[in-house]
Amino acid sequence: MTVSRRKAMIAAGAAGGALALGHARAQAQSYPSRPITLLIPFAPGGATDVTMRALAKAAESKLGQPITIVNRPAGGGAQAMQEVARAAPDGYTIMNSTAIQFAIAPHMREVPYNAATDYTPIMNYGAFNTFIAVRADSQFQTLKDLTDYAKANARVVTVGVSVIGASSHLGMARLAQEAGAQVTFVPFGGGAPAVTALLGRHITSAVVSGEILPHAASGAVRLLGTLMGARVPQAPSVPTIRELGYNWELNSWIGVAGPRGMPDAIVKRLEAAFLEAMNDDGFKRIMTETATATNRQDNAAARKQLGDDLKMYEALLRQLRLGRYAN
Repeated sequence: MTVSRRKAMIAAGAAGGALALGHARAQAQSYPSRPITLLIPFAPGGATDVTMRALAKAAESKLGQPITIVNRPAGGGAQAMQEVARAAPDGYTIMNSTAIQFAIAPHMREVPYNAATDYTPIMNYGAFNTFIAVRADSQFQTLKDLTDYAKANARVVTVGVSVIGASSHLGMARLAQEAGAQVTFVPFGGGAPAVTALLGRHITSAVVSGEILPHAASGAVRLLGTLMGARVPQAPSVPTIRELGYNWELNSWIGVAGPRGMPDAIVKRLEAAFLEAMNDDGFKRIMTETATATNRQDNAAARKQLGDDLKMYEALLRQLRLGRYAN
């Protein structure tokens, strides 16, 4: 190849790269020019669903476009994960991200996605406060009453959770293991259906998030404890898992993510809009009402959180001998 031809090829490549970069910049500058679809991998009505809806509503004014919410609870959220992984990385299909699908599910079972490489974390906004609840007329006055009964009556106690592999499930599984108890877990696809089942006397107890609080306030249910390390302001009399004699706590984050390969400018646009939306009074009110802790993390922090939790939950599931580490 002659020197002149090599120079021509290099020049052509540089021109092509410049054109591509220019196109990406133009695309980002005009983004968003149409409505955005945001998938939630849970059934409607739970704490994750209502807080994500409130944040998305507040972000619409920052983005200048509506955000259409679509619930995709099928397959424990796997359908939503696949749909977003296959979506064009143009910022018009994003999702509600949680530790459940991103950091826990890959260790529970074979999943049709790679949580570490198929997605772009955009930001995190919250963390679950998780409560262990029974009906108010239940014979169990304390958490010890419940675990003692489950120890003496293997698998008779039924525990409703959003999905198998949720932090609520893993927390109760760890608690039962350390107490020498055996319970039967019942997944409902979301916290709200689990609460409905508890109120309807279909299960013994439920381990759910803030969707249980209105029923605790009305006197319909009794809260035996929280899996958090600090007492929850909305339920100050409820003891923490550490106060109940267990040397650990468990929590999981909630945020927003998109498919891999999203242009940095679009990621930053979304990151800024959702972080700013966290200042909205309506969003703050919903976070308080659902007892969801605020966990403000930008794109970089959300990426690190995902990497750290993939390792942490692997260690926990190995300890519990659950999921892919059952044998």
